[in-house]
Amino acid sequence: MDDIEDDGGYLAFDTRFRKCPDEPDVLEWTVGLRRYRGDTQDDPGKLLASLTGFLAQPGYVPEDHDDWYFDVFDMRSQHALQAFHILVDDAALVEKALKVSSLSDDFGAIAHLDRMWVDPAVRGRGLGLRLMREAQHALGRYGLLVILKAHPDGDKVPNTALLKLAAYYQSDKQLGFKAVSKRKRPGWLVGSWEEPVVNADDTTFFYLD
Repeated sequence: MDDIEDDGGYLAFDTRFRKCPDEPDVLEWTVGLRRYRGDTQDDPGKLLASLTGFLAQPGYVPEDHDDWYFDVFDMRSQHALQAFHILVDDAALVEKALKVSSLSDDFGAIAHLDRMWVDPAVRGRGLGLRLMREAQHALGRYGLLVILKAHPDGDKVPNTALLKLAAYYQSDKQLGFKAVSKRKRPGWLVGSWEEPVVNADDTTFFYLD
């Protein structure tokens, strides 16, 4: 904590994109809270919190036997692969959650929020929701469907813990997350981020007091 509160620098959020070398229609991204020292952001110090994921924007959503989309999700993580199967096998549940008649008619891009991490020294300050709002601001665009699993750290996490964390994510109404199915897919959330929403209370800098 002493290093985090060092007066010689400041804390700020930033979002970084990079092209996937194998798939030009995929962008990998990281939203981070970083400890900067000095007057520039050229030499960031310790990453204090981060949200990572990817954006696939081929102009359509996953379909059954879609090898391209399968490979995009499969190469990243187990949760990403589960997200692919939900979008394909449980499309009716996603449509019901988002109140749309057809995913293929309403969406042409998918953003998967893959992993969130917050340094223990700055937990309990709402950073998880803040990182998601930063992502919404950066990623929001017409036809974007967002999917993620609310999953606390650890193995064999009980469904009650998944549902509790999902409810916390849903408490931020700006994010607009909806549960896919609390019974069949506990913890899984979807949202429609049609615009790059700006939250007037969110600033670039982060203050510990």
